[in-house]
Amino acid sequence: MDKKVNLKSLSNDLNISVGTISRVLNGKAKEYRISEKTIKIVTEYAEKMGYQPNRVAQSLRVSKTFTVGLLVPDIANPFFSTMAKFIEKQASALDYSILLMDSDEDFEKEKKAIDQLKSRNVDGIILCPTSEDISYYEKVVDKSCPIVFIDRYLNTSKIPFITSDNYGGTFIATQYLINKGHRNITLLQGKQSEPIKMRVRGFLDALKKNKLSEAQENITGHSFDIEEASKTFIDLWERNPTFTAVIALSNTIGLGVLKAAKSLQLDIPGDISLIVFDEHEYSDFINPALTTVKQDKESMGKSAFEMLYKLIQEEDQPNNDFIMTTLVERKSVKKLFI
Repeated sequence: MDKKVNLKSLSNDLNISVGTISRVLNGKAKEYRISEKTIKIVTEYAEKMGYQPNRVAQSLRVSKTFTVGLLVPDIANPFFSTMAKFIEKQASALDYSILLMDSDEDFEKEKKAIDQLKSRNVDGIILCPTSEDISYYEKVVDKSCPIVFIDRYLNTSKIPFITSDNYGGTFIATQYLINKGHRNITLLQGKQSEPIKMRVRGFLDALKKNKLSEAQENITGHSFDIEEASKTFIDLWERNPTFTAVIALSNTIGLGVLKAAKSLQLDIPGDISLIVFDEHEYSDFINPALTTVKQDKESMGKSAFEMLYKLIQEEDQPNNDFIMTTLVERKSVKKLFI
């Protein structure tokens, strides 16, 4: 019968007190001024013996569940599912588990999910909000369950967030199209949020810099849904087929444009050029390969969990962070003669 490995057995084998071993394995060695030599001995031996901490006992002792809630608006969207993967990876590295929930872009469902997560005593929540109701989100935050926003955020809220450089990403994409000779550019946006507002601002400022029309009719759309984006594009093209390029402000909107172009028998980039805000593995395999604004989902996911972890540990309030975006040039933009 295999010998049960616990703190007491490790203590007997190493002739080191249970208290010292517990402090080392719980990351409190520096707090108690335990030597680097002892830390090395304990951690290496615990790993060798396959020691697994008793999470139930730990949670009772420190009033933590070592579980974090992750609530996204659409887990079927590759942007959120990929980001969730990196959040889980970082959580696992710090011995945390993730409870993943999907709000379906529904504020009432989101509120119910937050209540469910809090009833399970999660140590914190990473959330992509579906609403701009600041009072609600700040009401549900408390010391025992901090919240970090990811991707979307509320500009005047005190809740910390991680997002992309949405303004810079769209500014660069618009300037790229202008440099390729495009002057009549349409922006297809989704549901209103701070990131979308910043992307729209980047688009308008790039037009203004180049002394081009900043007419609001160049901006349309209200949903991230593929079907809705497709209908919006078809309606726009049938009313005014004079624009030469489109910037789709999400990967799902981009897929909607591709569907619409196929339905209208439009060639990309021959008849219409396309840039999609977000980069995915399929971007390089679609014909034509898509020029995109790449968001660093790995950095966003990692940073969001690290930010929440600091709040759980009651460290200083973390700073908000805007993760850099980059333009990935492929084959979906046509160069026009100027």
